[in-house]
Amino acid sequence: MVLAFALFATVCAGLALGASALVPEAGLPQPIAADSPCPATGCADGRCHDYESVPEPDGATLMTCPESPCTSEECHGWDVLVDRYHKASDASLNLWVVLPVLLVMGLVVVVKRVR
Repeated sequence: MVLAFALFATVCAGLALGASALVPEAGLPQPIAADSPCPATGCADGRCHDYESVPEPDGATLMTCPESPCTSEECHGWDVLVDRYHKASDASLNLWVVLPVLLVMGLVVVVKRVR
């Protein structure tokens, strides 16, 4: 068992080093500094990343939603998000979150009844 783990760790380390050699800009993780660029936008300006400095929506400089190209506030209000929760992709929530919870709860009930 220990030999298998050591072999697995060696292979993983080799793959990580090989991948970092093939893609030099990826490299090893670097510590975050004050002048580190934002991974999402590449910007290192503190004015756009400070929680207190978030600008009010002005209707012209809104970010686009990654799910749709729209930037309107009407599309992304809480009531719209609640009312439009009927997409096929939302079924994955049931499959990957709710179903395992129900499975574990069912197994707990079965184990308690068997004892």
